Amino acid sequence: MAGSPMNTEEFKGEASLDAWLDRHHINRIRTLATDLNGGALGKYCARPKFVKGLPIGHNIADVALGSDSEHTPHLGFWHPFRQNVIGDIALSPDLETLVPDGKDPELGQVICDFTQLDGSPISLCPRTKLKQQIEALHAAGLSMICTFELEFFLYDNTFDEIASSEYQGLKPVSASPLQTIYLLRDSFRAQKFMAEVVKRLDWYGIPWEAWNNENGNGQIELNLVPAEPLTMADRVIRAKTIIFETAVELGLATTFMAHPQPGFSNGMHIHHSLKRQGDPIFFDANAPDQRSELLMHWLAGLVDTMPASVSYLCPSINAFRRLREFAAPPVTATWGEENKSTGIRLICDAPATARIEHRVGAGDLNPYHALAVIIAGGLTGLTQKASPPEEFTDLAWGIPESVPRLPGDIMSAAKALASHDLLASQLGVEDVTYWIKSRRHEWLTFHRANPGPSSPTPTLWEYQRYFVIT
Repeated sequence: MAGSPMNTEEFKGEASLDAWLDRHHINRIRTLATDLNGGALGKYCARPKFVKGLPIGHNIADVALGSDSEHTPHLGFWHPFRQNVIGDIALSPDLETLVPDGKDPELGQVICDFTQLDGSPISLCPRTKLKQQIEALHAAGLSMICTFELEFFLYDNTFDEIASSEYQGLKPVSASPLQTIYLLRDSFRAQKFMAEVVKRLDWYGIPWEAWNNENGNGQIELNLVPAEPLTMADRVIRAKTIIFETAVELGLATTFMAHPQPGFSNGMHIHHSLKRQGDPIFFDANAPDQRSELLMHWLAGLVDTMPASVSYLCPSINAFRRLREFAAPPVTATWGEENKSTGIRLICDAPATARIEHRVGAGDLNPYHALAVIIAGGLTGLTQKASPPEEFTDLAWGIPESVPRLPGDIMSAAKALASHDLLASQLGVEDVTYWIKSRRHEWLTFHRANPGPSSPTPTLWEYQRYFVIT
């Protein structure tokens, strides 16, 4: 629970929070929360200031949660959590996430929720939104285990060099100029960087499974060990921060921007499975194709809500450059067993490994939003006891228009979300309405800056807006 235990209570094996901070020689604490667009926000707090502020935390301007990607405040539309004027809210630390930095011996790191100044939750906060959906899942007697595949590009340029050249002349870190995958010579070129990244993951207590070069030139994929949803989303945000900071310190650059260069793009595939009382429930040896009834209801909800979910899973203008035929990402609201061309890939070969891979998400998604919309979508299928459409057994690219397509731009995605009352109700109509307005604002801002014909390649506006902060 955010803000507890208090400083007089035992904390992580020590007599108190102060004792724990003393043992780790921590004099400064960096707070972290994500805005609507997934950007990591926070402050560096002196230890006395941080401790004195507990359990509520410290103040932050409410526009931190009510602004666009470049933090221009949303003034043309409002959310009830905000005052009639621009005021303050709080970043309330979840002390269970407090860890030593590892590299900086005097720094601690903690993840926070946006709350009102009295500590009451703000439903628009992405982390709070995920908590709400986890509670709904638990109310149904279920729990989730999940993981993310993080894809990003690594460049042999500094961030300053890239910005000064207006994002031209990017130098992918690779041995080959080709778009290879699993090529060890490409991976070796990135090995020094990734060795530092995984060392820092270990310092933070973030277990990882593997990394490799991905299809894009200079692209890397990092796989994390599965965990429950809130823990996993926290780990993704921390992993992205580690990757950025390691690049800065080594004179390199990285980006999770969905489509920064020609060819393959950054995605963020999400694997998940459900349990009841600790037992996996997707696999049923006595059911057709070993697929449990609950799995089929859950799958039906995910497929039905997939077009509406795209707004959260592909939150930026740039993310839709990724959704192209025969380019690896899905373009249809389909599912299939071991089918990586469909929106949902089902793996149902054994109880312990049965899972769903949701393949729609772009590399710039907010992990709290992504997991929240996936849980919400699955729950709609359970509630309705729905049945999924027929399994897609062929490649899901270049197929007849009769097969439902995913939205192809940010406005179409917002429209699909606005038209799905069941998903909006599960997520919270007020918050969904605000999100839709924020996506329309993003579209309008882009077109004001780029009034001419659509560009076949990313614009300078996209690079300046998404390259660093996503």
